Amino acid sequence: MPRDNSYKDYIVEDVLGHIDGITSRAMFGGHCIFLDGRAVGLIAEGEFYLKTDKELMIKYKKEGLHPFTYTGNKNKVYEMAYMNVPLETLEDREKIRERIYESFEISKKSKK
Repeated sequence: MPRDNSYKDYIVEDVLGHIDGITSRAMFGGHCIFLDGRAVGLIAEGEFYLKTDKELMIKYKKEGLHPFTYTGNKNKVYEMAYMNVPLETLEDREKIRERIYESFEISKKSKK
């Protein structure tokens, strides 16, 4: 059965289409979002998440956002440093641009 890419297309084309350098690639049952070749986000299970660091994760949790999690061996739940993007951010071109570049800077630091 072919994969439904409609949500990925909405994110990449409609939400992020105004940002140069955005690409995506299918990975791990979802999609990884890149800015200039650096991973900045992911789409999984119908949600869009952006890369964070420890400080941003704390800030966004206080704002009611939640991290991407997955269940591994022995039903252990793992939390990754990617936080969901709320609808109001998806609909605000400047706010989503800020979030993408924030994630880009974090991605650059994590590759050193």
